[in-house]
Amino acid sequence: MDTGRRKFLKSGVLGGLLGALSTTSAQAEPQIKEVPVHVNYRRLASPVSDLRERYEVVVIGSGYGGAISAARLAGHRTVAVLERGPERPPGSFMEKFRDIRQDVLCDENPFGLFEIHANREMDVVNGNGLGGTSLINAGALVEPDSDTIRSPEWPRSLVQEVRSGRFEKYYSRVRAMLQGQSFDPDSMESSKVNAHVIASHKMGAAIQFPPIAVNLSGQQRQQTGVTQPKCIGCGNCCSGCNTGAKNTLNMNYLPLAKNRGAELFTQIEVQRIEKRADRDYLIHCEHTSSDGRRSHKVIRAECVIVAAGTMGSTKLLLSSRSRGLSLSSMLGRRFSGNGDVLGLSFNTAFRTNAIGYASASQVRVNMKPGAVIYSIADYRKRKNLFDRFIIEEGTFPGALTVPLRLAMGIAKFRLSWARFVRVSRDVTLSKDIEKGALNYSMVYLGMGHDRANGKLQLDRKGRIRLRWPEVKHDPIYHTIDRAMKAQSRALGGNFVMNPRSLIISGKNLMTVHPLGGCVMADSVASGVVNHLGQVYQSDGSLHEGLYVLDGSIVPTALGVNPLLTISALAERAVEKILL
Repeated sequence: MDTGRRKFLKSGVLGGLLGALSTTSAQAEPQIKEVPVHVNYRRLASPVSDLRERYEVVVIGSGYGGAISAARLAGHRTVAVLERGPERPPGSFMEKFRDIRQDVLCDENPFGLFEIHANREMDVVNGNGLGGTSLINAGALVEPDSDTIRSPEWPRSLVQEVRSGRFEKYYSRVRAMLQGQSFDPDSMESSKVNAHVIASHKMGAAIQFPPIAVNLSGQQRQQTGVTQPKCIGCGNCCSGCNTGAKNTLNMNYLPLAKNRGAELFTQIEVQRIEKRADRDYLIHCEHTSSDGRRSHKVIRAECVIVAAGTMGSTKLLLSSRSRGLSLSSMLGRRFSGNGDVLGLSFNTAFRTNAIGYASASQVRVNMKPGAVIYSIADYRKRKNLFDRFIIEEGTFPGALTVPLRLAMGIAKFRLSWARFVRVSRDVTLSKDIEKGALNYSMVYLGMGHDRANGKLQLDRKGRIRLRWPEVKHDPIYHTIDRAMKAQSRALGGNFVMNPRSLIISGKNLMTVHPLGGCVMADSVASGVVNHLGQVYQSDGSLHEGLYVLDGSIVPTALGVNPLLTISALAERAVEKILL
């Protein structure tokens, strides 16, 4: 794009030509079909007045590790699940930008769905609500390379199970519960998949269609009794599924836990854990009512399973150690961003239909994005583990459509005249969104193997912070960046590494798959927990009845979406705890 045209786009005088360019297309709104959205959802959380003073098991957090622990232990022990966020049933998620920007967790908004940890080098994003990050992830069930769990950083007994094939049963158990289904290119259509296949084949990368925890094929009834509708392809998996078609944890493991007698409580944040001389634990927590009133509570438990996610579990144990709980000096170490790289190919030669709906009850007939992730470009057939990675295609959440159309329209790109016309439609927010530049763009999420050298620590205000000065020099980020650029060029697009910079500014890396901080190892010198997630004391002995079971125990990057591995590790640990 020449300098004059770029200055024109950036000027405040967008009328005239841009208005003329968009006049005709403004009348060509996408054809909309009204779809009634009805989900038969049964509330899971109990009122805080039902909270007892003592349980045999208290599970802190309701993400994959916590939900699985509760589901498997309930019926054998008295179990309570304490979740910091609120219950968010289908139909309760924001769909407009003006609303979703107010759904960010902060002191003034403790019930926000999105928790964003802003750090110097890498930002971390996770979910807040009953079901944890399952509420906002893509739900891709991808098994890591076997070499990953054969590395020396993993406990020997776990490595032996992986090598022998015995660990595979835990993957299968999770797949069965989450009802993973794969995109079928023979019977399903997706413009973004077509574009991804074209670019990947040009780059010599294999394409895979992994199972995703979304009901793609028709109405189904979970073994927990929950009935779910078929996915309407709205593309808003990562801003919250309002149709109930996504197999979030409040559709499977958490209802199973409740059916077996577990009590689930929301809006309770655990602040620290205290160990008593009688070997019981005191759990100090705070409940926030819907009108903002806060009350301190103390619960006694024989067994505590910490499953508050990488950031939450590490923060909780750091806070508990500062108040006297004996823990490993490795606490907070070996943080990994799972090699996450977010990228975007703007205004390609291919229509992608990758824009989410503005409302789950209004379906665009000829512009269906589908689920967030359908396909993977697999670059893992490489000898060195640290050279392997994947690139997944994605969608733009409907709530971000307006700011993205505006932001991409004023970015510095080289454009042909035809593509400049597409940009004009976006900058003027033409109703003809189908013919705009954003609808010819691709979202990419790459994952690989970083060196897992980050450190989590508490700041003066007790907030969890990540320090990782050397992370931007890790070769994996440059490797994935180059591959994404090549994919973008193959589609004729303009590549943007880290679209965060267009809306927020700054060039921080960002991860949606934080791992580590409470890593598993064979000794206290190398980790915080053993192969079952049982917590080490500083002298190397084990705390009886204290466990961590979530992404924080994973000692290396996984190079793929971590949920399947995190869940399998939890299934394995709880099975052995019950023996």
